[in-house]
Parts: sequence; C-alpha cells; structure tokens
Amino acid sequence: MSEDEAIVKLQTLGLNLYESRAYLALLNAKELTAKGVGQLALIPQSRTYDVMDSLARKGFAMSTPASPPTYVAVEPTKILKTYYDSERKKIQERTVKIQEEAQEKLELIRDSYVSLTKELPSNPTESGPVRERVWVIQDRENIENTLVGFIKEANSEVIRVTKPPDPKRREPLDPFYIIGIENQRFLFDALERKIKMRWLGLASEIPTFLGLDVSEPPERRYLEKEQDITEKFLLVDNQSVLLNLHDPLSRAYGYVALAMQSRAVSSIFLDHFEKMWERGRPLSDLLPKMIDLVDEVCEVLKEVGFGKADVALYRSLAKEGASTKDVLLAEMSKRKFQQQESLTSCDRLLRLGLIHKDNALRLFMVEHPSSVKEALLTGKVRPSAQPKLTTRQTPSGRNP
Repeated sequence: MSEDEAIVKLQTLGLNLYESRAYLALLNAKELTAKGVGQLALIPQSRTYDVMDSLARKGFAMSTPASPPTYVAVEPTKILKTYYDSERKKIQERTVKIQEEAQEKLELIRDSYVSLTKELPSNPTESGPVRERVWVIQDRENIENTLVGFIKEANSEVIRVTKPPDPKRREPLDPFYIIGIENQRFLFDALERKIKMRWLGLASEIPTFLGLDVSEPPERRYLEKEQDITEKFLLVDNQSVLLNLHDPLSRAYGYVALAMQSRAVSSIFLDHFEKMWERGRPLSDLLPKMIDLVDEVCEVLKEVGFGKADVALYRSLAKEGASTKDVLLAEMSKRKFQQQESLTSCDRLLRLGLIHKDNALRLFMVEHPSSVKEALLTGKVRPSAQPKLTTRQTPSGRNP
C-alpha cells in the first residue's frame, strides 16, 4: 500500500490529514520528538504539538518521559481494531436513533393521513361533469408535485417539451427539466403501465445532462437551436397541461407554472408539439456523432497536458450524464482510480470550467464537448490555468 493510500484510509477511519501523516512517520521512525515528527510529516511547526496531543488522545501514539518528550506509535494491530470497534459502535448507535426518530415521524404522518382521508369531505365535482380549470402554481416543489401528479394520473400518453439550462449560469435546475430523485420512480411506474412518453428537447443536453449511455424510454427527439423551443410544457392525455411561466421576480424559470385541464387548450398544445416533433432528430442520429466528439475532446485533453484521472473523470461524466458524487466516484473506481485522486481531478476540472456542479441537487455534469474542444484548441484553458471556461455572464432569471 502506498503512503497516499494509507493516508486516505486513515482519514476514512477518523484521523485528519496531519494526524495520518504523523502516525505513518512514527511507524517508519519508531521514536521521534514532536519537532522531528513535524519535519518528517511536513506538519507546520505551530500545529505539531496539537497534532501529537490529539494523536495520543486517540490512542495512536504514546509519549515517553524524556526531555523533550518523544513519541512512539502504538502497533496497528493493537489500535486499529479498538478504534474501528469504537467508531462502528458510535455509527450504529446513531443509526438506531435515526431509525427510531424516522419511525415515530412516519407513524405521525400515517395517523394524519388516515384521519384526513376519513374526515375531510370528498370533492363534490368527483361524480359530476369534468370542468375546465386553471391554476397558478408557485415554487419548485409545488410545481414538481403537480407535474408528478399529472404523470401518476396519466392513462395513455405523456408529452414533454423542455430544454436544459446553461450549467455555467449556476441557476437551480427547474422541475420542467429535472425531476427530483425521490419522484423519478413515478416516471418508471408510468412506463410500466404502458403509458406512451415522448420527450422533445435540445441536442445540447447530450452529454451534459443525459449522457452518452442512454437507450431506455421515453422516446426522445431533439432540436438544434435554443430558439427552436420557446416554451416548456407537459401535456397529459390531451386534456391536462402544465405550462412553464417566467416570473421576473423569481431566480430562474421553473418557479411559476400554469396548470390547465381543458381539451380545447390541450389540442392547441398538441398540434404545436406535433409540428416540432416532426422537425426533431431522434436520439439515434445524435449519439454516434457525440460519442466521437467526446473521444476527440479526451484526446485533446491528453495532448495539452491533462492527467489520466482528469481525462477519465471527464469521460465518465460524459458517459453517465448528470451524476451525484457517489456515482461519479464509483465509476472512477471501476477505472482503477483512488478516491482522493478522483476528488482532486474533480476540483481541478470544476475550477477550469470543464465540469459544473448544481448545488441544489448535488449533481455534477460536463461542459459541452464542443465548447471544451474550442477552448482547448484556442488555448483558453490549460491544466495550470486559473480562469473558468465561462466567457460571458448572463443575468440570473433569463430563460436558458
């Protein structure tokens, strides 16, 4: 095991970086003064004594009665098992407490649900004729809940027109584009119920958001230019419409929507969709060219001096599309890269603007390879460069 690998594993166990370095230094040198540990482990002199006191308190080192005091490492076979058992017990106790609190909360929610279901009066229109209705819905969570509700009630077809936001603008991802992970199961439930789904979007979502490794439904088609899609909406069973509106006081699109139940209005949106759908290109037309472009970008990354981990991380994100940190690290682990190496590459590519992060949903995504290739070939981005890829700043709140 290399020293870097040992440090990562000691940090996982509970030591900080300086403590991990100090413990390895003691194991290699047998006995050292605090000053000696600091010099060997590259610990700032002002921190050395604090680090050694902490390491001794945690049981990884012992001091000897010399002047100045010297330190020896406790044998790994003695301390690691004890420390592991202690940390495991703490985690198990916290887990039990969380489970108990969660169970209590679930029981309260269930009691409220059962009571409300029994006591609240039924909607008087349930048994009457269907009326045309319109609602204004505000806030991301409410819009997403309405969107998911429409999908759950679908009987035949769900149509969606959307376009990806620009990740460089650091705006929240609106629910018309990305549905929260906890609600995505309702999409799969609808597909299992044989609900037909057609998604129309912009080609720029590949591979930034969708990734190259996609083959499952819904059926997808793409338009090339941003102005080809002027509004984002969801149409269900040709009778329910959820239309994205832009509130000038909100941070971005996706925070105000208009929900309508009207066959007349739905028919207008359906006609509009079918005309755009005819002009759209299927996913099978776009993927081969985009796969080639990602390969070209990765070759250019190598040529200008980016490391293997940097190239692998960009390729992994391009393959998977928008991913959480855990998914990204798991993919890098399959490619034989250590966690710390992957995190270092992630920080570097974020700083240079070659990948982006959405803080609200904690998703990482690549900058589009066409932009990356241009920036690399023109010298705007290099491994040691500081500025990000972004060349313009658009005020928040405008349609991406």
